[in-house]
Amino acid sequence: MTQNAEKPPSTQKISLQADHKYSFCSCGKSKKLPFCDDTHKIINAEKGTSYKPIKIWPTNDITVEVYCGNWESVNEK
Repeated sequence: MTQNAEKPPSTQKISLQADHKYSFCSCGKSKKLPFCDDTHKIINAEKGTSYKPIKIWPTNDITVEVYCGNWESVNEK
């Protein structure tokens, strides 16, 4: 884990509730970033890729900062 690293501009701060499931986008095409909306299934079928969401089940309420390099081009529009 890298500490004190500069955060990319598309980093998003979000609050997560304990005992809820969250699915984060990894393809970068979700209309609900940073959350997954299953758009990856269309991309996978069209391009032969294998994107899958990142699933998280927090055990405590927590605020996190999240980033994915695939979100950059979407957030810069």
